[in-house]
Amino acid sequence: MPSASETPPFRRSSRIQIRIPVLISGTLADGKRFLKEVHVLSVSKFGARIKADVKLSVGAEVRVETKQKAGAVFRVVWVGLEGTPRAGEIGVEYVKISNLLGISFPL
Repeated sequence: MPSASETPPFRRSSRIQIRIPVLISGTLADGKRFLKEVHVLSVSKFGARIKADVKLSVGAEVRVETKQKAGAVFRVVWVGLEGTPRAGEIGVEYVKISNLLGISFPL
């Protein structure tokens, strides 16, 4: 049984594991623009986890587009570290919450 110091991390929303092809675009730290086809690995009410071989920094803004909808702007909130199981993964949150990824969550 976990002790008080081993409580699970707080989550603002449940996560749904899913694989959705999307296009992401934005500007890299060196000022170069990019457009990449990548996959969303999981979604929540507030954002998503994306598998992408793009070197982004926390705080960067990216546009995510699906085939069904125009797109939405997200902010990078974490980047998987090289040499870890999360390498190549990016955590993003909606700048303005929308239903871009097609999954509705309760209020």
